[in-house]
Amino acid sequence: MIAALAVTAAAAVSVTSVVLARDDPPPRFSADVQPIFDGKCVSCHPVAYPYLDLRRERSYEDLVRVSAATRPAFQRVLPGRPELSYLLVHPPDPSLRDLLTSDERATITDWIRAGARDD
Repeated sequence: MIAALAVTAAAAVSVTSVVLARDDPPPRFSADVQPIFDGKCVSCHPVAYPYLDLRRERSYEDLVRVSAATRPAFQRVLPGRPELSYLLVHPPDPSLRDLLTSDERATITDWIRAGARDD
């Protein structure tokens, strides 16, 4: 009986943890996403790639609901649809494949999935 209660309690804690994780606020553009661009992307965008400016105060307008310059059928960021957002699905330059960490990529993905708000 005590073992069954312990298992039930452990399951309740596990379920509570999952529910709390879902209640975490989504990443914010200015606080979570733009710093990734600042640290990893602005040295090339717009310098080497003038069609996409990822500098602060310019990046959001150049990303969300904007056709990709190299693949106009795709939007750079399609709010709610990271799997259709060119920012995440285009094949990167092989030399830059590991530019973003998995956590950084997850932050951008979560931001897009949550609606890609400018906040």
